[in-house]
Amino acid sequence: MNKKSGMMSFSILMLSLLPMSTGATASTIPGLMKQFPAVSSETAELTVTIPSFTMAVVIILSSLIVKRIGTKKLVLAGTALTAFGAGLSMFSPSVAVLLIARAIMGAGIGAFNTLCISLIDRLYSGQQRERMLGFQNTFQGLGAAGGALGVGLILMYSNWRMAFGIYLISVVLFVLYLFYVPEVRYDNDDPQTVGQADEKVSWMSKLQFGYYWIVMFILMVFYMTVNVKMPTYILNNHFGALSVGSTAVVVMSIGTIIGGLIYGFIESIAKNATLVMAIAIEAVGVFMISTAGSALACFIGAFTVGFSFGLFIPFIFSKGLSFVPKKYGNDATTILMISTNGANFLCPYVSKFINIGGTDRSLFMMSGVIASILGIIELVKLLANRPRRTVPEA
Repeated sequence: MNKKSGMMSFSILMLSLLPMSTGATASTIPGLMKQFPAVSSETAELTVTIPSFTMAVVIILSSLIVKRIGTKKLVLAGTALTAFGAGLSMFSPSVAVLLIARAIMGAGIGAFNTLCISLIDRLYSGQQRERMLGFQNTFQGLGAAGGALGVGLILMYSNWRMAFGIYLISVVLFVLYLFYVPEVRYDNDDPQTVGQADEKVSWMSKLQFGYYWIVMFILMVFYMTVNVKMPTYILNNHFGALSVGSTAVVVMSIGTIIGGLIYGFIESIAKNATLVMAIAIEAVGVFMISTAGSALACFIGAFTVGFSFGLFIPFIFSKGLSFVPKKYGNDATTILMISTNGANFLCPYVSKFINIGGTDRSLFMMSGVIASILGIIELVKLLANRPRRTVPEA
């Protein structure tokens, strides 16, 4: 790759730093409630979660908007909105203004969220595409881990408001995208997709796409269960303080980073067996957490679950997008992202439904059991689709 194409790849990957970092400011809640004692804990927590809501709404709308204004304007508008929301959050005079600012920030990230993947699907092919999808997941992990660490460092030396400054990295993303990424069209006039105008997606492809949508939803619920429950799980089992639990979440992000980095290599060897491997790794991780007797065991389990995330996300997006023409790549990415965002939102309710024992240990155990069943289904599907060897006639 030449320098320009290398910078284009880097600029596209940099967009993935923000989508997984929206919850990084959870540590600001104590400072916020101290400055605004009349604010309820629910409202304070809303300042952390409201970006995910507006992000999900705009993700759906962006698939329509991008066809009208193109990817360039949409990404630049999204990064500009994110920077504006970050600045307003840092200097908001009230909680009401902070909520508005955080909602704006979420909308900005939502504008380009699907493009983090669909641009890779559109601009790259073959093994380079698989590597880029793996790196995209790595950058998501870097965003989640870096955001949490960045907020922690800022809170050590400054007040809670300044923690929102981590999102000003969107200014850097704006500049990189402006100079290094060309316009990519998803409308009917794109010369690259003119031959696909009347191309239909078969029912079999739709069924396959739906299957991977469901698999990703289930795996994401288990990933988010570990992400949300781990700090209190470690605290309640007397494995360490709340800060130890928070460290476990960072360790899980490191697992994601490493999984994403080597995804391309693993996929080139394992091929379609990559998903079976990822499901098995996640099952082992949650089983390990369910039987943990120390913080170290929780750390290893969390790392394992994060590593699995680094494998199954790029694989499912790659597989899912392979069932639709590139012309509909952004629409398909939007639908797949509804699965991940839906899993994030519904995780507490699904966890409560499957938690027969009523404890966190039983929840992790059930997650492992269900993941194992899912892995068996995927293995049977994989073996059933293997080409049969025939014995040549004498």
